[in-house]
Amino acid sequence: MLSKQEQKVAHRVEKVKEDILSSLSDLISYKTVTPAAGSKGDGRSGEYIKCQEYIESLLKEMGIDEIDKWNIDCAKLKAFPGSGVIPDRDLTDIPVLVGIFKGTGRGKSMILNGHYDVVSPGQLENWKYEPFKATVEVNKLFGRGAYDMKGGIASMIFALKCIQDSGFVLRGDVIIESVPDEELTSMGTLSCCQRGYRAQAALIPEPTELNPLIAMRGNLNGKITVFGRAGHGDMPQPHWREGGAVNAISKAVKILQALEELTEEWRTRPDKRHKYLPPDMVLPTLIHGGEWIIMYPEKCEIEFNSDFIPNTTNLKDEIEEKIKLVANGDSWMSNHPPRFETNPWLYGAEIDENDPIVKVVSEASEDVGHNPKIGGFASLTDAIHLINYAKTPTVTIGPSGGGIHEANEFVYIDSLISATKILALTLMRWCGYD
Repeated sequence: MLSKQEQKVAHRVEKVKEDILSSLSDLISYKTVTPAAGSKGDGRSGEYIKCQEYIESLLKEMGIDEIDKWNIDCAKLKAFPGSGVIPDRDLTDIPVLVGIFKGTGRGKSMILNGHYDVVSPGQLENWKYEPFKATVEVNKLFGRGAYDMKGGIASMIFALKCIQDSGFVLRGDVIIESVPDEELTSMGTLSCCQRGYRAQAALIPEPTELNPLIAMRGNLNGKITVFGRAGHGDMPQPHWREGGAVNAISKAVKILQALEELTEEWRTRPDKRHKYLPPDMVLPTLIHGGEWIIMYPEKCEIEFNSDFIPNTTNLKDEIEEKIKLVANGDSWMSNHPPRFETNPWLYGAEIDENDPIVKVVSEASEDVGHNPKIGGFASLTDAIHLINYAKTPTVTIGPSGGGIHEANEFVYIDSLISATKILALTLMRWCGYD
């Protein structure tokens, strides 16, 4: 049930609908594509800098009290198991922006966190409209980042702006974080946490169909290299112990089958079950083997992606042990074991469903006409660092849409407006107001 003051703010959100869409359109116009692994920062485009300058201008118009901007030196970030830190990643000219709106000092504080990097648009011919030019079609706004998650950034900024424009002042401090690199490493938010930004709760308006997400899986990926022995593909080969060729691709099949078996095993193990999340999984996603069509392949590389529930602590060991078990049962691989490598991994995270912030968000969602369902996310968001590192209870909640990481990405306009109302109501109820 909305109070008269909350009704005023909700009405204000409706009134500035076109302003919200205009700002989202501006945000989409900046080509802030997450740099590929191994690339050098933003190059000369300046798109990241321009995008953050635009967000900063919006915050300054709202009377921001403090602005903090910096570039991430990845080598100086504190790395630890689950942090996902890649020390040699270059994020030059890809700034982090934090703005602080100080409250009257008599309320609880809140972080609003959003990532402004987006994935590549892919093949442009698959898009109905230009990916970096927002296009409205009935109740949909198309564009790369409209759904994930520049729509959420516009929503969180205007949620606070509508409270201000309605004549209310929040009692608790509000920290707005606009961060890069969520789509690859989450080091933008980790940098905020390590810089000392804290609050008593946080909201991340990632797309959730207006449902509060309170749990997410961690992620580990890597590569398994299976070795063989080269030989002429047309010639009969003796046993390998006698110097014969060995097909690395054939041996890799056993490893692929082992990974499938491991995923199936995890499906039924009690320790891999979670109320809101699917069980652990490991999925081969890339494979390369062989050098010549008439030659026994001497190497086959399998790249894999895996996800795991928050209480899993030894996924890497479990995968490696499975590979060793299979290799030890093969006469060639037991003498020439596969090489197992992993990249920096990211931990999972969750908060208690009875945490006060979950109740506030759920009631706000219900009060705007939605029937919220508390849930989890099979992948992850930047909430992992807010929850685990900064010890900040964090709820992920945002609009509905489609085309996430695909062509023709869009956000439902009415859902975006509802998300803005939910964020505004949550701020008012959590932080308090005068």
